[in-house]
Amino acid sequence: MNELTWVYGTAALMAATFLVQLVRRTFDPFAPIWLFLVGYFQIGVLQACSYHEWAVEVRGEELVNDANFQAFWGLGVFLGFYFLGPGRLISKSLPRPPERWSLGPVHLLCPMLLVWGLLCSGIVGGGGDDPNAPRSAEAALFMSFPMVMLVSGLILIITGRQPATPRPAYTAAGIAIVVAYLIIWMFNGKRSHSLIAVLTGVCAFYLPRLRRPSFPVLVMTALLGATAVGISIGWRIYANAYKTTGSFSHFIDFVANFDPESILESINLKDRDTPTGVRPSHETEEYGGYLLMKSVVPDQADYDYGANYFRIFSTFIPRIVWADKPLFGRDQWVAAWIAGSELKRDSTFTGPSIGILGATQLNGGAWGAFIVLGLSGLFLRTGYEYFRKYADLPWAQVWWTTIFYNSWMMTVGDDPLTWFYYNYGFTTLPTMLLFFVVNKIGAGE
Repeated sequence: MNELTWVYGTAALMAATFLVQLVRRTFDPFAPIWLFLVGYFQIGVLQACSYHEWAVEVRGEELVNDANFQAFWGLGVFLGFYFLGPGRLISKSLPRPPERWSLGPVHLLCPMLLVWGLLCSGIVGGGGDDPNAPRSAEAALFMSFPMVMLVSGLILIITGRQPATPRPAYTAAGIAIVVAYLIIWMFNGKRSHSLIAVLTGVCAFYLPRLRRPSFPVLVMTALLGATAVGISIGWRIYANAYKTTGSFSHFIDFVANFDPESILESINLKDRDTPTGVRPSHETEEYGGYLLMKSVVPDQADYDYGANYFRIFSTFIPRIVWADKPLFGRDQWVAAWIAGSELKRDSTFTGPSIGILGATQLNGGAWGAFIVLGLSGLFLRTGYEYFRKYADLPWAQVWWTTIFYNSWMMTVGDDPLTWFYYNYGFTTLPTMLLFFVVNKIGAGE
């Protein structure tokens, strides 16, 4: 059997899911399954096809075929738990969000979040995104939440777009903040922040009116998101090569002369140029990392048995309380890279993401894939059903806008919950918890 047969099967399973939703008229672009499938498609289909020859040469036909088969049935497990699991039933047992949406917390917190985010970005105060800038541990922690700026803009858009009490000035201010965030993080060369600005901005604009964008708007959103990713990555490569990282004038010139064809490189449809005589390696892409994990775990490196998920709790315990707190699962991750990399790695290696497929292999092989992908499907469906139940409430609209994109992060990170104990969870959880409590108290609930 051709090693790409299962890749085509994965693509067909995604296409069938989309077509069924269209025929049943239940397609919702803000449902988390679609961004999950976008990330899964990039790893399990685009990268699997684009890097096929390299994969077979480095890892062998048998392993590549086995990896592609696991990606196929793993997607089936995810879809089964997403559509057939008890997500809707579980969502009914969750606390009801506040019906009240007071302007007081908006007026107080949004300016603070905006300034905080600008400080973290390095645009105000300088050095926010420079990891080499000298600062204390407390200052480094404070400067780790640039997305609060985006959250402030989204809150203003949703507040301004409420149909019962429209406030155009709030909407305009929110859109300006989101656009500024997009430009700042393209300049800082961060693809995730730039793409998230596009996705959440569109979501925040449509949700308050209980509407969904048309397919032409969705196509434009996809093109804008891909362009933002292409500019971010291209500018980062250009700026590092020509030592122009801090020059905004050079950035403007780069954007003005941006080659749209380079977007194909950013979405893995075209290989980047490599020096003559140098054989390109793709192990630093998510699919390459997945194959590496398949090749060495558990024969040459141990499973982590899901130890990384302890970070959901350990992350919130400060080191002043737990001075020798470990980074759960990190030792096994590094050991696998050392054992299977094409290049020399050591214990200080801090390389790229391995995607959800590599993460589940490291968790426990086929059983790890079944359990984690199944629970991921159940988790996303539960959150979506909770939002749908209260879709007319501003709190639920803000919460969903600031969290739905993480279904994409679940597929391209080191593990499906990286987003929670990285910047994205810390940005959303405290902010939305505060708005939840304040509005509940204010309404006397």
